[in-house]
Amino acid sequence: MKSISQLDVTVNWVKLYIIAFFMVLAIQPTIARNTETDSTVIKIDKRNQTVLEGGKPNVSLKEDIQALFQKSGMTLDDATWIGIRRVVNSDITKDTVLVISQNNKTINVAIKANAPSNATINSGSSGNKGSKGGVSVGLGGVHIQDGGDEVHVSVNGVVVKDGSEETRVMWRDTAKVARRNGEFASRSGFNIYFGLNSFTNTGSISGIYNTKDFELSPFGSRYFGFGWTRSAAISKGSSAALKISYGLEFSWYNFMYENNRYEVKGNNNIEFKDYVDDKGQPVDLSRNKLTVAYINLPVMPYVAFKKSSTVTYIGFGGYVGYRLDSYTKTKESDSGRKLWNHSSFYLNNLRYGLAFELGLKDFPDLFVNYDLSQLYQTGYGPKISGLSFGIRF
Repeated sequence: MKSISQLDVTVNWVKLYIIAFFMVLAIQPTIARNTETDSTVIKIDKRNQTVLEGGKPNVSLKEDIQALFQKSGMTLDDATWIGIRRVVNSDITKDTVLVISQNNKTINVAIKANAPSNATINSGSSGNKGSKGGVSVGLGGVHIQDGGDEVHVSVNGVVVKDGSEETRVMWRDTAKVARRNGEFASRSGFNIYFGLNSFTNTGSISGIYNTKDFELSPFGSRYFGFGWTRSAAISKGSSAALKISYGLEFSWYNFMYENNRYEVKGNNNIEFKDYVDDKGQPVDLSRNKLTVAYINLPVMPYVAFKKSSTVTYIGFGGYVGYRLDSYTKTKESDSGRKLWNHSSFYLNNLRYGLAFELGLKDFPDLFVNYDLSQLYQTGYGPKISGLSFGIRF
């Protein structure tokens, strides 16, 4: 691989490159600002992870680069160091140059894949290898080809090709990286919900239904869910942003009853029966629960704060879901015998309600779901609803 200073180019090739360069200046002013500043070159041996020129012995790569940054009047922040380290530790076999701008100063970090100690910033060799060539300008940038040599200039950087050899120069503005990576919290991604659930409006249970039948184990009645969410920004300020999230979730209510009366689907309504053996003798149960599974579509506007804040976001929204399955499970205390009974149990297929979430730094987020819909169909069960709360990972 030959250095840039050693490229043997024709006059036409130079003209084409100059044309492309000024086209990029017109398309992306920020690149122009980067070229106006004084620049320093730091050369890194990717294989040995050392600074090639100006490095100090018995000093880590980060400390070496940090000292060179300070010498140039710049600061090696965490975002910049992470970017450099990722390229150094990557499987890229090509030479890479990171152009880092900060406070009207520029440093070119040249990461050499296979470099001798006197290596310079490499590029592909050049020459007029054929008559095929031309300039094309589009949304992807400016592309110049002269025989076997190619240069592609875009808002992301410059790619120089010489046959099978390739060198990439990527623009990197640390101020923009800090704004992009360090701004506001987000609910986007894969989420897991784990907590407890209970009944609401139990005071309305009367008539043919017994309140004791609906008494739940406080810690045995558990809620579990998982799903995927995406977020979109509505507006942003200097210290907070208003966003909205939406997605797809699956959840399970596990209502663990306290007594030995288990739930069945009667002819006209739900019923609770005593659990007995084949001889009609009462049998103690170690587990007696009703499980209801749903698929849900949540929508939650939320106020997002800086990721470094103690409270990272506050959200209040709603959800609508559809029942996928429901069943009861009983387990005998002595024998360990388990029985499952899948049925609709006159449960409402549609579920909807309100949701609240609180994001906390260095701690799982908190959530509360309050169903506005009744658990059972009207006239087939008591007018109770579901409530769940816990932590979100």
